[in-house]
Amino acid sequence: RPNGVAQAEVADRLADFKGAASQLRREADALDAYGRSRVSWQSHTHQLQTVKDHVNQLGVTLAELEALKLHASESQRMAIEHARPHLDSVAQSTTQAFELIKDNRGSIHFPQYGEAVSDIYEHADVLHMKLDAILEYEDAKARFDTLELEPMSTEGS
Repeated sequence: RPNGVAQAEVADRLADFKGAASQLRREADALDAYGRSRVSWQSHTHQLQTVKDHVNQLGVTLAELEALKLHASESQRMAIEHARPHLDSVAQSTTQAFELIKDNRGSIHFPQYGEAVSDIYEHADVLHMKLDAILEYEDAKARFDTLELEPMSTEGS
């Protein structure tokens, strides 16, 4: 059985990871909003770079979490495992959006660019929602376990 100290470290790192994922979602939302406004291709590129930097930081943190997976609880392992595909998808869509701008600065007005940006937001949002739900469950389960409840006897009632 994994020890509590290691699980607490995983919990702390997952909480930090979730906070960073929340920031990524806000940045992706801002980028998505750029598509509905008339900002320059330079603004798009700057915001994409911000997203890319954040994805890279999250990638480093996730690699550290993956190394700690043996010490994680079942739900913590689930959070770690479910994060990777979404983070990879954000990275791929970010690269695709950069490539489109590099090939043609006017591509910020094309559907293919808009789809890439929408994908960035969708995966950032799902990443955050999954982490949030799993960590809320983990927290609720910990609170429940501290209650040391036993089933109530129905005999004699």
